[in-house]
Amino acid sequence: MTYEIVNDNNTTKITALNENAEPVGFGEISCVLEFADIIDIEVSEPYRRRGIGREICERLIANAIENGVEVITLEVRVSNAVAQTLYESLGFREISVRKRYYGDGEDAAVMQMNVKL
Repeated sequence: MTYEIVNDNNTTKITALNENAEPVGFGEISCVLEFADIIDIEVSEPYRRRGIGREICERLIANAIENGVEVITLEVRVSNAVAQTLYESLGFREISVRKRYYGDGEDAAVMQMNVKL
């Protein structure tokens, strides 16, 4: 797996590419001052459970830390236990719930990581 990183102003996008250089995963983070928000992490169904999502998330976190970020937040569907477990293993903790956050009415768990050294 290879990873392409594109920085554009305050946003970093990471794309995971398979052996045929086809995109199979994606992540995006926005950093403003000492705060960052992971906007999205997605991995194509056939490539899940291979550590690609973890690698993308770890790279987004490292990028944020390099940019002086102290707090990272994200939203995740309350029904997505797999993603929540991943984020918890990386140091995120649930801090609140956003009611009816998603278009289908599902709530979002708001998770936060403090990275200040």
